[in-house]
Amino acid sequence: MGAHGESGRGRFMWARRVLVIVMWVVAAVIGLCIPIIGLTWLTQGAQQMGDASALADRGRPTIGTVQDTRARSDGPGTGVKHYILVRFAASDETHHSVWADGDEDKGDVVRVLYDPRDPENAITGSVTDERVHGVTRIVGGVLLGPLLILIYVGWGWRKLRDRRRASR
Repeated sequence: MGAHGESGRGRFMWARRVLVIVMWVVAAVIGLCIPIIGLTWLTQGAQQMGDASALADRGRPTIGTVQDTRARSDGPGTGVKHYILVRFAASDETHHSVWADGDEDKGDVVRVLYDPRDPENAITGSVTDERVHGVTRIVGGVLLGPLLILIYVGWGWRKLRDRRRASR
């Protein structure tokens, strides 16, 4: 069996090597994408917190009319999220349209809070809800972004240290 067993085993070694390389490439891609998503959430959360603070500081209430509605699902079992397109007049009599969370019907009247310096920064909900969503994104971003990068670095450092100790 000596020569035959070795050649039988060695015949598919190239396939094993290819599989290992493919697995490492996939792991690297996933390992890079997850922190990028996390950092994106982190910046979106910071932006959302800034917008909510601007609305809390200088927001002006007005009334808007629902112009359009949309429903979106992220897949089976995720539920449906409803959006409304609201048109409102700012204090300078310019008209603006913004998409917001909501399940009102076309033609319904809704309360809008907008930033007079940036009327596209407008919400139909509360500033507190916006801040909660911002904090949630920031926490998720920290967990997926920098924290995961630190875990990767720590894992790699430990592997390198273990290899050095094993070679002594």
